[in-house]
Amino acid sequence: MKKLLFMFMMLVLSVLVVVGCSSSNEETGTNEANTDDSTDTSKTESTDGELITLDLWIHQTNEKETQYYLDRAAEFNEAHEGEIYVEVAPPIIDEGSSYNDAINTALVAGNLPDLIKLDGPFVSSYAASGVIMPIDEYIPEEELTDYVDSIIQQGSHDGKLYSLGAMESSVMLYYNKEIFEAAGIEAPTSVEEAWTWDEFLAVAKELTTEDHKGLNLFMNYGVGEWLTYMGLPFVWSNEGQLLSDDGTTAEGYFNGPETVEALEFIKTLFAEGVVDISPSEMQFEEGKAAMALGGPWIAVSAEEAGLDFGMMPYPYSKVSKSPSGSMAYAVTTNTKHPEAAAKFMLFMTDKESTIGLSQVTGMPPSRESAFNEMDRYEELPLSVMKDQVINTAQARPQTPAYPVLTQLFAEAFQAAALGEDPQAILDQFVPRIDRELSRFND
Repeated sequence: MKKLLFMFMMLVLSVLVVVGCSSSNEETGTNEANTDDSTDTSKTESTDGELITLDLWIHQTNEKETQYYLDRAAEFNEAHEGEIYVEVAPPIIDEGSSYNDAINTALVAGNLPDLIKLDGPFVSSYAASGVIMPIDEYIPEEELTDYVDSIIQQGSHDGKLYSLGAMESSVMLYYNKEIFEAAGIEAPTSVEEAWTWDEFLAVAKELTTEDHKGLNLFMNYGVGEWLTYMGLPFVWSNEGQLLSDDGTTAEGYFNGPETVEALEFIKTLFAEGVVDISPSEMQFEEGKAAMALGGPWIAVSAEEAGLDFGMMPYPYSKVSKSPSGSMAYAVTTNTKHPEAAAKFMLFMTDKESTIGLSQVTGMPPSRESAFNEMDRYEELPLSVMKDQVINTAQARPQTPAYPVLTQLFAEAFQAAALGEDPQAILDQFVPRIDRELSRFND
């Protein structure tokens, strides 16, 4: 166990983790200062002296989202007065890897809270390191079937469930309606109608003019989690993967022909001049890019900018795939009350919670029952987001070596964008990934 804990600390501290997919601020790496730290720390007195008190840590997102978590926790406490009380610690401002560093510090000191929020792709790292515990025995089967498949994928490690999320995420192909109408281009409206890579490239080239680029990939977000989150579907849709099915090696997968071909396509997009390596922050919103592969937060910024936009499904090579993953709840191994902690987790990810959080953040809900009650996901453009979350979403690789894996894939994506040889770069990175994997291959 000590060896695993040390390995985990080295993983997290050696990689600048850009927490992904919880909200616009998290995925882009920007942060808003939360002015409301007024967490209610007063505890309800138990009439029988058996009150269970749980501590929850959350990371800083934005004021509205943070306040929603606080309000829902207060509702849980009221509903379980005298039985369970959850105290939410003041949010940790998530700049770089500060949230993960705080968890590491608590791990070493032996004072982890009962519950934490963590980014879905890093579940395996925490699970393999003994930071969080499996929760299968506390979650009824009928509850699990209501979560979209990708939520269970991202929350599982080694055949066991460790986390549940209240929100999902996706990357859609946004488009400028004015530019499309002027060019006489009709956008697909469902996964079944999604463009192939060739169709996608042809439109991007046609719409690249002196006034605007054909595409924005938000390369200004930096070389980090965004490039993995946005970029991996190119590999998946080409029927590729980064690791072997048993997760023990990257050889022949990370550098396999399907991955190479996917990054060659990325290289072509930049070589053809349809996308900028360093776009302005608001290139799409200001009408200087005809299309953009972006997350749900782009709908918010585009709407605020007054842009008339639509959404299309992610383009594909052989099979339709889209990215997924977001912040999720997990029970730490430090808790003395796992059943009570799991009860709170279910409350925070139930239908009502997921609907409310979606309304606050604009992120898609994690439950199909929530989708069914939200009319806005039945109409364009949000019907495209729902279509992807339910039918094509895939979680990023569940591996304890994910921090290293994601950083190297992001670097390979960037290298392809800069015109380097994908095969050579991927071959170069495989030994580093396999060395990291070997630490966990008992």
